[in-house]
Amino acid sequence: MDRKTFVAVLLCAVIAVGGMTIESALSRSALSRSAQSAPPGGASDNGAQSDQAANDSPGLAQSSPLPAAIGSTAALRAVVPTEGSAPPPSQGESVTRHTDLYDLTFSRDGATLTSVKLRKYRNADGTTVDMLLLPTVDATCELPFSLSFGDYKSAPVNTAFNLTEYGNGTQSVYDFYRTFLSPTGIPFTLHKTYVFEKNEYLFELRIALEGEADLDFGGYAYSLTLGPQIGPAYTKRDGRNNLRSFVYCENGKRQDAKVSAGKVSELEKRVSWAGVAGKYFAAIAVPVDAARYRLVFDSRTLAPGFDRSAITFERPAVKTATTTDTYFFYMGPMKKEVLTLYDDPSKNHFLARQLHLDRIIPSSALIGWLAALMKHLLSFFYLLIPNYGIAIILVALLIKIVFLPLTVKGSESMAKMASLNPRMAEIRERWKDKPEKMNQAIAELYKREKINPFSGFLPLLLQIPVLLAFYNLLDGYFELRGAAFIPGWIPDLSSPEAIWNFPFALPVLGWTALRALPLIMTASQLLSSKFTQPSGGAQSGGEQGKMIMYVMPVVFLFMFYDMPSGLVIYWTAQNVLSFFQQLYMNRRSARRAVAVATDLAKGVRKP
Repeated sequence: MDRKTFVAVLLCAVIAVGGMTIESALSRSALSRSAQSAPPGGASDNGAQSDQAANDSPGLAQSSPLPAAIGSTAALRAVVPTEGSAPPPSQGESVTRHTDLYDLTFSRDGATLTSVKLRKYRNADGTTVDMLLLPTVDATCELPFSLSFGDYKSAPVNTAFNLTEYGNGTQSVYDFYRTFLSPTGIPFTLHKTYVFEKNEYLFELRIALEGEADLDFGGYAYSLTLGPQIGPAYTKRDGRNNLRSFVYCENGKRQDAKVSAGKVSELEKRVSWAGVAGKYFAAIAVPVDAARYRLVFDSRTLAPGFDRSAITFERPAVKTATTTDTYFFYMGPMKKEVLTLYDDPSKNHFLARQLHLDRIIPSSALIGWLAALMKHLLSFFYLLIPNYGIAIILVALLIKIVFLPLTVKGSESMAKMASLNPRMAEIRERWKDKPEKMNQAIAELYKREKINPFSGFLPLLLQIPVLLAFYNLLDGYFELRGAAFIPGWIPDLSSPEAIWNFPFALPVLGWTALRALPLIMTASQLLSSKFTQPSGGAQSGGEQGKMIMYVMPVVFLFMFYDMPSGLVIYWTAQNVLSFFQQLYMNRRSARRAVAVATDLAKGVRKP
């Protein structure tokens, strides 16, 4: 295989490996939506979660989806509200409140939160990011933070609750309560108390059961569900720009809960927290009491085009007079500097410690440290020139400069190998019927000429981890969200640019807009591929070389067409810089050839 063909094939392998790395980092499998759960797990006090593993053998077990309230543990034994505890008709069905970080909407029916808007973050259309997503079509479903008596299949409580509010300058408390009759006719009061603190993306939810009633529905008292889906809103879940994945923390380590779409999963592990991760935002649930919950992940389809990404905690039966369960919920950006605030009790009002919420951010064990280094470089260049598009180009330029000596050495080695092609062709022709003799003769030729056939590719291999690390960083770098490169053309580096939106999606391709940046990237790659060929052009690699030279840029066009603009800019910059790098090396080689010819003419050097 000639030099160009080998390099092209190696590049294909690099992209394939990079794609798999990114997909696994992003979900960071793209369609990872569900995970199974079983006997409940507990936690420690003051927000510090216990990482002790359960005695049961951990494992994921798939279960078939069941419609709500069918086959449920509470189907035959109803809990009913008492009429005397109903709120007055003057109270509205919904309550809207505001904190410094959230715009909150509560529903009195079920004491649920129906909207949690992040006041500091906007969607592309200028609307506020809502962390709770409900189907736009009529569909019967659980509301966010709904509670049902029994397991997750039981119907949620939709009874109207009373509300008492109190707080101080930094804390806001919303206590919803209602009295019910147990299946045996014993009254008890259910409190759902939400606690919000100033400057916190973490909030508290207390579930209090007051009374003498025993609540046992097939071994469970109630189920609390975070669902049916987290925001921001999206039009298509493509697994890259709009993804949802289930994640949990076990023994301080991130674990991805992977199950098939449309399934319900029950986790047979004791976890510190469980969450649903998007690309830039996450919802994390942290149980904080001694009860051992069973954790259920639900990715069943709720409506056409709307799949759940719901998490349910099933609480074991209650047989005490009064019990209070406490949960923490994080709903906000997937930014390390925000998430790590809940590792140090001195940095948050809830005194939470060592929650390890930052583990929800995907990171590769092999190249994570390189991605962190690239992030610091990107931030440095952004401080110099406050434009992330320019910062991306400058980091790409720095990478090229750092690896230039290795690239030059590799090119020189490959040029030496190319000079041996005529002699190698003679050896292959002479010993074509005797492969062992042919390989021995080629090895002797390499040894005599002091050439290592792999030395030309080692510098390229050393650059692969750096390129993948930077690629990985750009694909989920929060600061790129909403960051403009060229206003009017590339207003958001975290999403694909468009110069014209199609009235419909193109058949087969699914493209919805005409994008200039991927076309520029393809042209730059064609130019770079053409220019970086060895002398002789595509003919040196035969028809196979021609095919790779022209086909690979087209393949990259399809791969990058709907990718975020920041990634396309990075790859375009790589192509353009490679072009100028090859110009430099060609001129360097030409000067060296002239010097050698001059020395030969003067008799200074022997031919």
